[in-house]
Amino acid sequence: MFVLLNPLDLFSDISKSARPFVKWAGGKRSIIGDLLERIPDDFNSYFEPFVGGGALFWKICKNKSHLSDINFHLIVTYCMIRDNVEEVISRLEYHKKCHNKKYYMKMRTKLSKTEDPIEIASIFIYLNKTCYNGLYRVNKSGIFNVPIGRYDDPKIVDSDNLRKCSLSLKNVDIFQNGFLDIKPKNGDFVYLDPPYHETFSAYNSSVFGQNDHEELVTFCKQLDHSGILFMLSNNDTPLIRKLYDGYNMSNVNASRFISCKGGERKKTNELIIRNYVRKKEDKQCS
Repeated sequence: MFVLLNPLDLFSDISKSARPFVKWAGGKRSIIGDLLERIPDDFNSYFEPFVGGGALFWKICKNKSHLSDINFHLIVTYCMIRDNVEEVISRLEYHKKCHNKKYYMKMRTKLSKTEDPIEIASIFIYLNKTCYNGLYRVNKSGIFNVPIGRYDDPKIVDSDNLRKCSLSLKNVDIFQNGFLDIKPKNGDFVYLDPPYHETFSAYNSSVFGQNDHEELVTFCKQLDHSGILFMLSNNDTPLIRKLYDGYNMSNVNASRFISCKGGERKKTNELIIRNYVRKKEDKQCS
């Protein structure tokens, strides 16, 4: 059995310097320091079932992690960066040469039609770097429908970071599934970053609504009863406070980056919810 002791001293400096390879609505870069301050002192395997951009994973870089998401294109991209990063980079170089509005629209349609995993990964990253604010959204038919962004020189190819990401993912399990399908064990740590309550969540043909949030808190209670550590981030709303009443809650400020007007990007209150405290927190309270 592979047991991990110190979650911050696992990989080389090269892999630790990897950062998210996609922009992601609701990404955790603005509160990453708050999250790192609250991860468990030690744990075994790491699970992140709403991986998105994976901001926390890239900081922890655990060499036995389980990353998952329901987003098919995102998960294929993670797998291809892990297994075939040089081919992905080569395709991205081609997309960079061809980039214009007409080509963007062509790739937007092609994403849902191609079955080639390398093509899926390269188109997914290309669209993410060139679409409006890096938003991922599909219509009821599963067709990506985000308009092109207004960028003078989008960074479509970031070869150095993609290679670092590939190194960090080498011993990571990556799956397309929902949070109910993960199989953590006693002593493992699960970070949950669901679509936030009372924010736009229709990034695909399904919507993460109140029933889903209630199902998620039931799942968290099951984790707690099984001796599994969990940390969850969500909007600070009366419903979320009610659902997780009794757990360790911290209020933090986070920037929201969906608006196209910089002046409308503002700080909002978020909750970090845990079923544990760190040793230094115990000392502070004693």
